[in-house]
Amino acid sequence: MLPQLPQLISSEICLDCPVCCRFPEKQATLSPFFFPSERELVETSHIKAKGSFREPAMGAASKAQLVSCGHGYACSFFNPEDHTCQIYEARPLDCSMYPAVIMHSADRQKVFVGADTKCPALRRPDVAAKLKEYLDSIQRYLESTALSSLIRQYPQFISEFQEEVVEVRELSLGKA
Repeated sequence: MLPQLPQLISSEICLDCPVCCRFPEKQATLSPFFFPSERELVETSHIKAKGSFREPAMGAASKAQLVSCGHGYACSFFNPEDHTCQIYEARPLDCSMYPAVIMHSADRQKVFVGADTKCPALRRPDVAAKLKEYLDSIQRYLESTALSSLIRQYPQFISEFQEEVVEVRELSLGKA
């Protein structure tokens, strides 16, 4: 299991958010990605979550299944009634580091880390003031030897280019 990262945005702010964990389309590129060890933790833990994964193979890398919710889709592990995550204590790295996202460049030649501007908390001065330092720490963490190797092994962790992502910096994931 990957360690949980320090949160940029407090849980109190997140619980009031009408955006996170929701997506405009069913195959959204930023839907949560689970490395095999993260998925296995959810599948074998005491957590009684109702969510599911896109890929049927137990223990395989996968994105979370998205389900119809309001005018779009939501992560199947998200509870829209109280805005909570059913697997919060076992959430994947992809969710843990949000609003930081990993994405390909528009030409798919490079990999970047940045912040998703769809996160309304980024408009808060207290959060915005910490963003650069947060992204620096995420970059250092992702470039660590073990994690960069894992990302190279599971390139589906890297999202497609998103114009809404800001404070973009290139990631060095080493050689495959």
